[in-house]
Amino acid sequence: MRIAIYQFQNAPGGCPSCNQAGNQMVSIGRESCQIKAQELFGDQCEFVFYLDRSESRLTGSDIHNVKNRPRFLSLLDDVKKGEIDVVMMTYMGELSIEEEFIIAFYRYLKEHGVKLVTAREGFRIMEMLDKVLAICALEG
Repeated sequence: MRIAIYQFQNAPGGCPSCNQAGNQMVSIGRESCQIKAQELFGDQCEFVFYLDRSESRLTGSDIHNVKNRPRFLSLLDDVKKGEIDVVMMTYMGELSIEEEFIIAFYRYLKEHGVKLVTAREGFRIMEMLDKVLAICALEG
């Protein structure tokens, strides 16, 4: 099972202790994803890590501009090539807080037969997003 762990860290600014805390959060998030993956998929997990860090604090549309997320683009490419079975994040907010961005990403994963799991919600995140997609289909 090839599992991609995606993390995004928005720069807190020039605060050295903030940067150190950010590094610790990345490590903790990565570990929680690995533990959850092994719980769900067993010990035969092969992990690939994708970490985007902004150089400066991103806000508004800049935070969702994939040009500012080169590792996210690599993840999309690896999904397209069939090199990933599951994408994991600590929680969906690590990807985005914008529903449209999350839904577009989830649709992309589904098109390529890739599961989406979070350390917090496990498989429930897919159930929730499938319900959103069903509502979108009814409205669209």
